[in-house]
Amino acid sequence: MPELPEYDKPLTTSADLVVDGGRLRRGTPSLTVEVPGDKSVSHRALLAALLPGAPSRLTVRNANLGGAVRALLPAMRALGAHPVIEGGTLVVERDGTAVPQPVRAHPDLDHWPHDVPYLDTGGSSAAARLLIGVLAGSGRSAVVDGDDVLRHRPMDWLVTPLNQLGADIAYLGEPGRLPVLVRGTVHRSATVELTVGSAQARSGVLLAAVAAGLPADIRHPVRSRDHTERMLAAFGARLTEVPGAVRYDGSPYTVPDVIDVPADPSLAAYPVAAQLLWGEAGELRVPDVCLNPTRLGFFEVLRRAGADIAYQDERVDSSGERAGTIVVRGGLEDVTAVRVDEPATLHALIDEVPLLAVVAARLPGTSWIGCAEELRFKETDRLTTTARMAAAFGAHVEVAGDGLKVLGGAPLTAGTVPAFEDHRIAMAAATLAVSLPGRTTVSGGACHHTSFPGFADTQRAVGATITEVPRT
Repeated sequence: MPELPEYDKPLTTSADLVVDGGRLRRGTPSLTVEVPGDKSVSHRALLAALLPGAPSRLTVRNANLGGAVRALLPAMRALGAHPVIEGGTLVVERDGTAVPQPVRAHPDLDHWPHDVPYLDTGGSSAAARLLIGVLAGSGRSAVVDGDDVLRHRPMDWLVTPLNQLGADIAYLGEPGRLPVLVRGTVHRSATVELTVGSAQARSGVLLAAVAAGLPADIRHPVRSRDHTERMLAAFGARLTEVPGAVRYDGSPYTVPDVIDVPADPSLAAYPVAAQLLWGEAGELRVPDVCLNPTRLGFFEVLRRAGADIAYQDERVDSSGERAGTIVVRGGLEDVTAVRVDEPATLHALIDEVPLLAVVAARLPGTSWIGCAEELRFKETDRLTTTARMAAAFGAHVEVAGDGLKVLGGAPLTAGTVPAFEDHRIAMAAATLAVSLPGRTTVSGGACHHTSFPGFADTQRAVGATITEVPRT
């Protein structure tokens, strides 16, 4: 197991978020707010432009333009695919003209392979893992790398099964970590067993198989996000899903000229939580949200606990995703403690664990969010950083085994709260602060730009008073 970083001193390189809480300014009993496109679907839609046979010009409408998605753009340019941002739309044109990237130094390497493209994916694990899969399937050689944090996150979850399918992927530094050199195509049809429920691992293997037209049986321990399966099926690839496995039969596919991205449910969770935490009578609507069942865990857990949350106007869009409007009414008055005991439920809310924890701190009784060991390997050890962020408000949140125990009902107060340069921690803290009288400063909270550049604007639309303040 890799050594985990310490969090005794919060990092504060980003600007702060300052929240004047305790009141919402709402001029109407019914309010509609919009959130950006889904980050996971945006990554996959962009990478579709690199699949063999993709159109020379691909338009991705309503793409998420946060830092995690933008991290993929230089790598695409280095491969001869040139994304251009036009309003809320990304247009990718392939002309084969590569734009070299500067190579980042590595403490364990004296030299780099110079005969292949160097692809730096910044801090985005999704960009790195899915890109490795596409390269291994399309037969393109490259070095895939990331920033110092990403270099410590596990890649063997993906590389080992790809090598079992015949790929030639080598670690250039620490075994199991970036950077890696991809230099051989998957070519051996086989059954592979994934050791984790990570959707990124399953998606990387599946993208490799489909790009190569290679029949494969991918077995996984838990059902998690299935955006890749839905998108590839919408492209015409024949997939069969059974409990614990997804099978691809080697059939052809066609990447369309236009892919639509629904709004991100993980981002919709923040205005929904603000509404619930404030408890004001009225209705909040978030339209055009991805309603993929593998992404609705936050809403479903709260619905089971008594929150008034509903889905309306459902449809299926061009990415193969179900989409519709999330409607929330009232607050937490009749909501009981929450409990997450099943791996599938945890994976359906894995990005919202910090937010669910702070909401649970306002509920009566003891809440439990379990099956969450994977959170130790996110941008931070999110079990630890969630507990420490919540403690700064006075909440009783304990790391216990593979999860978090939240003792509800403790008096919470505004103050200075660390974000640990983790966008999910920052947004959870700022959302809770909306409901607390007084001023809260989320140190380094502007790291929310990684996934939700418009977070402050969206929360202001709900009625919050929130400001981004540069550090001096």
